[in-house]
Amino acid sequence: MTTAEETLRVVYAWYDNASRGDWQHVPEVAGTEYIRHEPSGTRTVTGEEYSAEIREAVSTRGVLRWEYDAFADGDIAFVTWIARSTGGAVMSSVQAFRVAGGKLVETWHSGAAPLAWELHPFASDGNPEASKQLLRRWYEEMYEQRRFAELAPQLCGPVFKRHEANGTFEVNAEEHGDRLATAVAARDAREGRTRMITGYRVFADGDRVGVIATSARQGSWVQTWRVEDGKFVESWFAGFAGANW
Repeated sequence: MTTAEETLRVVYAWYDNASRGDWQHVPEVAGTEYIRHEPSGTRTVTGEEYSAEIREAVSTRGVLRWEYDAFADGDIAFVTWIARSTGGAVMSSVQAFRVAGGKLVETWHSGAAPLAWELHPFASDGNPEASKQLLRRWYEEMYEQRRFAELAPQLCGPVFKRHEANGTFEVNAEEHGDRLATAVAARDAREGRTRMITGYRVFADGDRVGVIATSARQGSWVQTWRVEDGKFVESWFAGFAGANW
């Protein structure tokens, strides 16, 4: 069984290569079969194929410099990253990886934001199981039962910072609950009241929790949160994929 420490070693090696533009060594880090769940769908490539693909993309965009924050739960790692090209382009995203046999064998990436998010230093203090339960309540009770006004103040901190595809926003718990209630009520009126999240997997370590999830109507996504004093205080979300993984 792959431990969180082993998973992070592989992820760090991947980004060390990326930071040096050392793409010829991709096959040493990515498995012979590398499953990629991407905004347009799912495909499988070999390490050699993906190495050639990245080299071609980088030759067009210019060398990328990476900043990132990572945590792992068993064989799954979540990375919140910022990439900057020598041509001045910037993008940010959340990505999850699965490691087996000392290599990356699967990844989930639902999209990228055309801006630089803030990264917050990872804190090892935290209760991963409590964070997972917090996220389950967020989905199963607040979203699925439409209890936004009641539960947003219980699950969100007094200040909740949201890093999204169109920028970063700070709201209080009540404002966030009102925003969600309005958006979901409009969806229910338009499409009928159906289950919003059709499947998800939750992972946590320290003060971080992450999810790989699917909504039948909107697509799949990857998201991470930061937990403080038992509540969500920060979130990173680049958007929905155009496919259900």
